[in-house]
Amino acid sequence: MDTKSLQSLLSDPSHYAKAFKVFCARSDKLRVFSDWVDGVFSEAVVGKLQATLDGQEELRVLGVGSGSGEQDCVMLEQLKKRFSLVNNRVVEPSDKMLVQYKALAQYKTHELQGVECDFRQQTLEQYQKAGDATKFHFISAVHCMYYLDDYDSSLEYLYNCLIPGGAILVILKSENNGWNRFLDRFPELRRGGCEITSADIRNSLDRRGIPYLQYHQPNGLDVTKCFDETADEDSLLVDFLTHSVNFKETAPEDVQRSMMEYLASSDCSKRENNTILLNIDWDAVVIIKQ
Repeated sequence: MDTKSLQSLLSDPSHYAKAFKVFCARSDKLRVFSDWVDGVFSEAVVGKLQATLDGQEELRVLGVGSGSGEQDCVMLEQLKKRFSLVNNRVVEPSDKMLVQYKALAQYKTHELQGVECDFRQQTLEQYQKAGDATKFHFISAVHCMYYLDDYDSSLEYLYNCLIPGGAILVILKSENNGWNRFLDRFPELRRGGCEITSADIRNSLDRRGIPYLQYHQPNGLDVTKCFDETADEDSLLVDFLTHSVNFKETAPEDVQRSMMEYLASSDCSKRENNTILLNIDWDAVVIIKQ
């Protein structure tokens, strides 16, 4: 299949940001995550930390690939209910994302009272090479493992950054995720990044004999309008799903037809009335260090 005309979305940070914003809005990403934090995270992570740590102790938190901070802030607000002081270190390579994170933290000053943020504009690999020896009570890696050079060794490194009784939260696509099946079918779209799933994280932990718990979160993305040639905003959603810049304008007709037909197939999506819902299920893997 001739995909040489397709430009990788990762090569255009500005276009990526626009496409990602549409994806987050259409998938109701933050609401789904907030509900999960209220219903699962509060006990699976926060409750476990409170059981092993003094609630008055300063909680040391590390956020890996935290982006613009929306999901971090949801977790921090939950942690603040049990811990009065939180030192929140953020490792994020994008300066634009860090600017947005800082603005959000400023906006949420009241909700995050007692949270001190320490921003590091670095990749995790750069942070690791810098040799900081700080140990943490809680580490989060939410949908960021895809972009690491070596997720397996990075996971081991993060585990070693935990104090005993500390917790790591890793969130990734489920192995049965329809979007992942789509990318499996068209591997030429995987340019940059690593399309791992929660199964890869479980295998990595199993090899090391590290116990964990997994929590499955069903989720669906309405892609119906992606098949409408006149919907400009949905062109951005198609770009995000195909990891491409201006897919509808630059992909050969036969490539578009083949890919879009498979995206709508039962392997990837389900139909409810006149709506096409792409399976974007994800899994949360929680690791408590013994």
